Amino acid sequence: MTMPAISFVTTCKGRLDHLRQTLPGVVMQPDAECIVVDYDCPDGTADWVQANYPEVKVVRVRDAPRFHKSHAGNLGAAEATAPWLCLIDADIIVDRAFVERLTPLLVSGAYLRPSPLDWNAYGSFVCSRKDFDAIEGYDEVMESSGCMDDDIYRRLEISGIRQETFPGELFVGIPHDDTVRTQFYEIKDRSFSQTINAVYANIKHDLLRYTSESTLPLATRRIIYAEVRAVLLDRLEGPRCGGRIEISLPVDSSVPMHGKWELHRKWTFDLRNISPLADQTP
Repeated sequence: MTMPAISFVTTCKGRLDHLRQTLPGVVMQPDAECIVVDYDCPDGTADWVQANYPEVKVVRVRDAPRFHKSHAGNLGAAEATAPWLCLIDADIIVDRAFVERLTPLLVSGAYLRPSPLDWNAYGSFVCSRKDFDAIEGYDEVMESSGCMDDDIYRRLEISGIRQETFPGELFVGIPHDDTVRTQFYEIKDRSFSQTINAVYANIKHDLLRYTSESTLPLATRRIIYAEVRAVLLDRLEGPRCGGRIEISLPVDSSVPMHGKWELHRKWTFDLRNISPLADQTP
């Protein structure tokens, strides 16, 4: 069996209505395979896909009341056999000429995003399987989708992978409201969820530049995320709020410490509410 040139990975939870519209355009692409991750969908997505498109690989996740998009994306990518990945949301309509027009643009050392950008397709992109694996894919510490995509784009660039583009008209997003996006997340406020992930990602990227590593240990990332989440949930509910996050760093020094002294390094991040209400007296 010939290896496909590109693997399409779609993840979903409660998006069967969208998938009915978008999957046909993916399945018809030449020299490609399609993987659908059914993340404990309540609408029978996996059964529908297997009944109508038996050539599609289906990954089933059970007993998952909440959608963990980063985990779903990594599960799907792990099933891919092609050297290139196209990670697309279930609400993205793919042009019938997508693979034909994309193939000449695929070059080593680059990942690709649509331009001009349909904001509904913000989280859909193409990258090599090798580069995706090198940065360990999506960061599964992030609990919701907000800024998850910005995070993986930034980490690809930190690792030396540049951004290129393909014609934006090849991806068209199906418009829908935020209720559909957030119904299976713990935090329903999309803006607040994005803030948590954005603060976490910025701290993590600073540490990556400091350590010159491609990724931080999972335990370290979990500690950072939990601290960010706790500070924001506690402090960002009123007009005069903010918070301070301190991250301890390992000490790596060739100069020995004498006596009873120890050296501890910490990075401190101050969160400030810059909205007009922040200047008003409660």
